[in-house]
Amino acid sequence: MKLKLKKYLYNQDENLSGLESKRITILNFCCFLMTFDILFFTIKRAIENELNSQILFSYVTYLMLFITVYFLQQKKYYVQARILFLMSFAFAVFMLTQVLFIHENTEYNYLGLPILALFFFDRKWVHYVTLLIAMFLFFIPYYITENRNLDNFIPAEKVFLFIILFLVVKFFKDVNESNEKKLKNAYEELEENKQNELSSLRFKLLKSQLNPHFMFNSINSIQNLVLKGNKHEAYDYLTKFSSFLRENLNTSEKRFITLKEETLVLEQYLELEKLRFKENFEYKLNTFKNMEYINIPTMIIQPYVENAIKHGLLHKKEGLRKLEINFKIKDENLKCEIIDNGIGVIKSKEINKLNNLKKEQFVNEIIQERIAFLRDYYTKDVIVEYPEVDSGTAVILSIPYSILNEEENVTKTF
Repeated sequence: MKLKLKKYLYNQDENLSGLESKRITILNFCCFLMTFDILFFTIKRAIENELNSQILFSYVTYLMLFITVYFLQQKKYYVQARILFLMSFAFAVFMLTQVLFIHENTEYNYLGLPILALFFFDRKWVHYVTLLIAMFLFFIPYYITENRNLDNFIPAEKVFLFIILFLVVKFFKDVNESNEKKLKNAYEELEENKQNELSSLRFKLLKSQLNPHFMFNSINSIQNLVLKGNKHEAYDYLTKFSSFLRENLNTSEKRFITLKEETLVLEQYLELEKLRFKENFEYKLNTFKNMEYINIPTMIIQPYVENAIKHGLLHKKEGLRKLEINFKIKDENLKCEIIDNGIGVIKSKEINKLNNLKKEQFVNEIIQERIAFLRDYYTKDVIVEYPEVDSGTAVILSIPYSILNEEENVTKTF
């Protein structure tokens, strides 16, 4: 029931501003309350045997008017709906006061007319004209039709009541709009700061990935192939190196990339590292189908793969260096397992401490900043686990992902 009411009462047009959206919702609520009020009093007067044909006809007329206002809004005739509502409200109160219930002081309902105008319209002249009309209609049963006793009636008191109520509501409305404007400006400033922070993080990660040491080793390995006369192999790896640089620069400009794009960059990077280690390095990249429809945050996986090579495999003195990367979907997350048979975390930390590798500490800090930023900005947490293994190091990344629609190639969920 709650979901159905929300669907019918709250604004469903996402193209409108926040203020317009609120007005539509308020008017829908007003129509709902008026409809409920009419139905309630129809049943009440029927039970009390006070429901005659004139009252029933009037109630049905009001009901049709407020239902019409609601459907005008559904058809996106927003201004027309608001004008009709104010006219219907004034007409309903006038009929109650002058025809149906002459002696029940229903004219006090006119107090709501300028208040509704404050919420539904921006132009100040509409507010003040509506206030004047409401006061004029209020005094009709006292001075025109003379249906009220004037013995204890003080006109100035009633005018003051209208004006003070109007000004109080207007004051709180203006304060609310001012606060909303400040909140919007603060939100926009926060968004701008986050964008700047994101750009800074992208630059830092790109700088860490395209560090001079890696580039020197790659170019030096290609140079050695050329000197040895392996021109075809040198050309092949030079192509991979240039492609790797291009893909890194391209992905650094994106917030999200497909898993297929990510694995392509990873494979290019691993091929270059294989050239560096020559025959003493092998890797496995285990993927699954339809990776082109899996969208993940950029620059998350590759830094951990680099850490596995730089800290684990690079210092391995004996045996074949092995690296395995497994991808799978589990528990609504993309699971990425990075397993190496290197020297392990403890020995790696000891070596880094002896060598005072501030750069590696800098890279790890950037990765943590990136994960923290994703958590705050996208409210999605990347979970990093280091399960115990007999030898080497294992890292498991749990990464939130989105699914791209196969036909339209647009994000459907995240």
